[in-house]
Amino acid sequence: MNNEQGSSGINAEYGEYYKTLRATLSVHIFEEGCILSGRSTRVDMMSRFFAILLVAVICITGSVADKAPNVVFIIADDLGWNDVGYHGSELKTPVLDQLAREGVRLEQHYTQPECSTTRASLMTSRYIVRTGLQADVILNGGGMALPMNETLWPEYMREFGYRNYLVGKWHLGANSWKETPTFRGFDEFYGYYGGQIHYFGHYHTKFGGHDFRRDTMDKDGNFKEEILKNEMGNYLTKSLTDEAIRIVKEHDRSDPMFMYFSLPNVHSPNQSPKGYISKYANSEVTDYDRKQLLGNLGGLEEAVKNFTDVLKASDMWENTLLVFMSDNGGAPTGLPSYAGHSNYPLRSGKTTLFEGALRVPAFVTGPLVSHLAGTATDGLFHVSDWFPTIAALVHERTGKSVDLVNEIDGVNNAPMIFSADPSNRHEILHQLNGGNQAYRLGDYKIIIGNAGEYDGYNYHEGRPVISMKYDEPTTFLGKLKCSVGLCGSLGDYIIDPADGARVRLYNLAEDPSETYNIADKNPEIVKEMRDRLFDLQAIVMPPQANLQNPAAHQKKSGGIWRPWRTDVDESKVSYSILHKTEL
Repeated sequence: MNNEQGSSGINAEYGEYYKTLRATLSVHIFEEGCILSGRSTRVDMMSRFFAILLVAVICITGSVADKAPNVVFIIADDLGWNDVGYHGSELKTPVLDQLAREGVRLEQHYTQPECSTTRASLMTSRYIVRTGLQADVILNGGGMALPMNETLWPEYMREFGYRNYLVGKWHLGANSWKETPTFRGFDEFYGYYGGQIHYFGHYHTKFGGHDFRRDTMDKDGNFKEEILKNEMGNYLTKSLTDEAIRIVKEHDRSDPMFMYFSLPNVHSPNQSPKGYISKYANSEVTDYDRKQLLGNLGGLEEAVKNFTDVLKASDMWENTLLVFMSDNGGAPTGLPSYAGHSNYPLRSGKTTLFEGALRVPAFVTGPLVSHLAGTATDGLFHVSDWFPTIAALVHERTGKSVDLVNEIDGVNNAPMIFSADPSNRHEILHQLNGGNQAYRLGDYKIIIGNAGEYDGYNYHEGRPVISMKYDEPTTFLGKLKCSVGLCGSLGDYIIDPADGARVRLYNLAEDPSETYNIADKNPEIVKEMRDRLFDLQAIVMPPQANLQNPAAHQKKSGGIWRPWRTDVDESKVSYSILHKTEL
């Protein structure tokens, strides 16, 4: 492996790409059951989404070719790269492995470093820096939310004629009703507003307060809110799965279905029903934290199996595209909210700017990709690409299109998903938050500033690989450990003499573990990528403040997390608390 790259600059094929402020948007139109693919270099928000510049023809045939496909997203929480069997983990995930074998594995699928940032990018098809959410996750009562000037994916899906369901985690703000799911495109919501939840008590594990509900909105704008205290004591994952199964069984087949099934597993705390740890015991797993993860991971496997068994047996499956992904990398021991996850051989994990936080297990499966079953692609894919990719498929089937309200950063990667073509994406803006920045262009990735607290690896075949290291401690615990000599830095950054910034540059094609910083050998590439980051400052919104507001506290609503700002006609809101029936 040659780790001393020449300093002649970025490969010529990317020479003009990074110099434009806006990445080119691959677009598609469809005729007679065939995808006609192409690329438009103009980005005009007033333009129709599907421009016409034909370069290839990829035909899709089938008895359902004229129907909008059902779209199901299953989102795992904090599932690490090395937490799935098909990546060679010592953990066993036969259900996920089988679904992946029946579809296409996306081996360079990128998200954001944390929960709400990924969900914001997924729902808007935009880089997180456009929303002001780049500096922190959304906290209950903290005042942050996905801005109301953002039009979300389910709102566009409604224009396509879909009925939209969210089952599970929202985590995009609930300070006011209009920030909640049923006011932002979902017809039904069954789940929790916040970021983390007790699997049996259904309260926020950091701030307390009940956070499990059912929200529905009818066509006249009448809103019904039910607080599900009757579910207290039940395993949250099973309750969510039962609801997702109910929806599949009862969904009106005259409308296509979009389901966003966002599970709590395998986010900390590692909780599961009694006997699950022994039920999923594995002699290869010896670390304590890793053992506790077994029950949590087993709960994820059971949920996915039970749900997909019903979906596959239904009359909807033939025309369904199922996507599975983690919302970010796992949290190995040493990271905040660690839960025994592993991202090996990727570096570090959740909350950082290394690959272990950003590159996640993901695949597409189902009859619509059965012709590519058992394959994997290394094509670059960002979470913001999902809406334009699905929109292309819908347009191919129905001829329908939508007018975009905002400029998007997602690209249409339908040819990569359905025809094994090269990716239409060549760059990713991972982060641009003041002096902390990360950017991918082709095979190169640059990190500027603080890359995150955890700077090492953890767990391979049940054994720690590198002890805990800190790039720059920011939490009290991190600073305390460093103050008594219990941490150190891998020290692989260089200092840019121009501004004193810490710089790391990696060639991910040759060094996916980010082991060799080649910045000092490639000053021209560093300059070119930093120039691109400077240009991208033009799209950055100031970070939102994450300050707890006493008026928002759950105690103000009787120990229940509810919106605290009034922005709807209260006469149209029906509120009830469901309790367990006394026997």
